[in-house]
Parts: sequence; C-alpha cells; structure tokens
Amino acid sequence: MHPLLDEIFSRQVRSLFWIYSVIALLLLGLCGVCVIVSAPSAWLRSPYLPFAEAGLGLLAVLLLGAAVPLARRRLLDPGRVKRAGPGMLSAWGLPAEVDPVLGRQAVFLTRYTAGCVISWGLAASVGLYGLVVRMLGASTIVTGGFLAAAVFVYALLPPVAKGLRRTLAELE
Repeated sequence: MHPLLDEIFSRQVRSLFWIYSVIALLLLGLCGVCVIVSAPSAWLRSPYLPFAEAGLGLLAVLLLGAAVPLARRRLLDPGRVKRAGPGMLSAWGLPAEVDPVLGRQAVFLTRYTAGCVISWGLAASVGLYGLVVRMLGASTIVTGGFLAAAVFVYALLPPVAKGLRRTLAELE
C-alpha cells in the first residue's frame, strides 16, 4: 500500500472507531432515557398512538431490512470500484491526474467510510423511533422492540480494519 494511503487508512479507521463508539453511547443513552421517561398517563396518551407505532415500525423494518443492506451493498462493494472506468472514478471525485491504482484505493476507502456512517445512522434512527413512541405513550415492550432492533443491527456492523486493509490490497 502506498505510504500516503497507509497514513490516510490509519486515520480513517481511527475516526471510524470513534464514530462507532459515539453512536454506541448514543444508543446506550437512548435506552437509559427510555427507561427513565415514563409513558404519559392514559388521558395524555395520543389517540394516534397505534398509527404512530405501526408507521414507525414499518419505517424501521424498511430502514433495517432494505435501506441498510442496499447502502452497504452499493458502497462497500470493491468490485464496483474495480470495474469503474475513468468517467465513474471522476464522478466519485477522483482527479484525472491521480494514479488509477492509488485512486481506486482512495475511492474505495471513501465509499467504505460513507457506507459505514450511513448504515450506523440508519440503525441509530430506529432507536430514536423508540424514544418517540415512548413519549407518545407506547408500552415498554414496543419501545424495547425498537431499541433492541437498533442495537442488534448496529452490533452487526462494526468497522473491520483487517478486512478493509485486505480489500484495499486486492485493489492494487
């Protein structure tokens, strides 16, 4: 690996682990807030609570079941970067004067970072849905379902430095 790319790789992986840790703390904090915040009294509960639960539940299923896998498949696919021509590489922000081998590695590193952050944000948003339905008056079970789904998917998506380094080496 080129020394410049190796330095960028190290910084990028460190940043990814920081971002992953901060979002993990956010999800942990959401769990704590949902435990502390009690559901409003029966007369304060929203009459639209079943619709909110169903709507946010459907959105959560779409995010975790379709959007996260789609984002990861499109952004974390090294074959897509390997097959890209000069036009596509320049569309992804690579200047024409950069060596194609180094450029493909840089483009993939950028796409990997974007794919990770997007999928983590989508998983964390499902945890926020749990807080929203809790504040609308949902039961602990419904709130816990949103939070458990968010934490479960989030735990499946850690940054993998060894795999990333191996993939970058394959792009040489």
